[in-house]
Amino acid sequence: MKSSIKTILTVVFCCVCGGISAQNINIYFPHFAGKKYVYVLNSGLTKDTVQAGTIDVDGRITLSIPEKHKGYTGMGSWAVVGSGEIDFIVNNEDFSVTCEDSIPSGNRIFYNGSKENAGRVQYEDELSLLFQKLDSIYKVNNVTYNSNSLPLSFHHGILSLQEEYSIFREKLAGDSSYAAFFIKTRNYMRGLGNQIYNPTEQEKFQNDLTHYIIDEIDIARLFNSGLWRPVISFTFNAFKGETAWGEAIIKMLKRTKNQAVFEAFSRDMIIASEQFGWNEAEQVIIDYLDTSGRISDDSFGLVRRAIAQNKVKIGNKAPLLNGELLTNALIIFYESNCEHCKIQLSEIIKHYSEFVEKGIRVYSISVDESKEVFDYHSKNYPWPDKLCDFKGFKGDNLINYGIIGTPTIYLIDKDGIIIDRQSRIQSIKELKID
Repeated sequence: MKSSIKTILTVVFCCVCGGISAQNINIYFPHFAGKKYVYVLNSGLTKDTVQAGTIDVDGRITLSIPEKHKGYTGMGSWAVVGSGEIDFIVNNEDFSVTCEDSIPSGNRIFYNGSKENAGRVQYEDELSLLFQKLDSIYKVNNVTYNSNSLPLSFHHGILSLQEEYSIFREKLAGDSSYAAFFIKTRNYMRGLGNQIYNPTEQEKFQNDLTHYIIDEIDIARLFNSGLWRPVISFTFNAFKGETAWGEAIIKMLKRTKNQAVFEAFSRDMIIASEQFGWNEAEQVIIDYLDTSGRISDDSFGLVRRAIAQNKVKIGNKAPLLNGELLTNALIIFYESNCEHCKIQLSEIIKHYSEFVEKGIRVYSISVDESKEVFDYHSKNYPWPDKLCDFKGFKGDNLINYGIIGTPTIYLIDKDGIIIDRQSRIQSIKELKID
């Protein structure tokens, strides 16, 4: 399959017996001489730029693997600034990539010394022909991907193509290379699973994809594949209810043998739960993590903070704040440069006189690490209790309350009991803020 310069760059680094050797990728793209580039690796929801610079005047550069990334297995991107990206797989091979054309594409990019890329190119060429035939079947029969009724000739065409796709799938199944894993997983993201599904079989495809992700997919390979976000995003829509989603994620976590990936996977799922406001799902995941015995003792880690926050529950006694037992209090944990925090702080300022009338004392706790930043933003807050120890998320108050992200707002009653925790002041019903 031809790939434009806008395609994803796939980078895989694998351990080998007896240690890890240096890995270098020699690039020769003469038409891009003098242009800036960046080299990025993917890890779950994050990206890490590991090399950046300018392509030599003769169009050559060498990409090297930084020491801290030795043993990394995954995907990333080599992007020419302003011109897009190219794709290739690295599997502990020193090899070269050459393109003497001004418009790089699959049949104009040549690899020397890489069995992985040879396999990938072959798979993509075969898939390109298969998709061309599939498109022809749809066009000849005037069928769209939203069609509800299908002519008999369409079924005959798909049946014939199924045999060809079955042979292709068997080749992938018998191949342990990263190229085969990546092609198979990307096929699922493009609507191809155990078979070619027609427009009336979407429920069957969803079940096939769900089974592949939850019960089969190699989590460690997926984590750094660049496909992590779309795969996890699919799971949000695949399960009815937060608890079912949380239980599915636990199945995936239990299948994750790599400890570093396990902890990072846990972190990403807590972040996702927080972002979607899926408190029930987060509870299910945290309950498992708290008893799994697989989370490190680092109290500053996000997962540890999430477990701590999970114990600061509505209905429980509020933790001490700077050694003080709070009553009738509103606490906001915030960061000065966080836009959502600014909105919530503005709302608290707007309604501050109402809080005073109700006998509610406002406390703001900043995660700022710069005194100048803290002083500049907090000087106009009308309440006297403006706290910051300039330790960021490592501060005692943030650890005690298990703060994962900002803003986080607590409301505490006259007996020192937590009666609500929200990220929006308007969501605290007791305050009756519109």
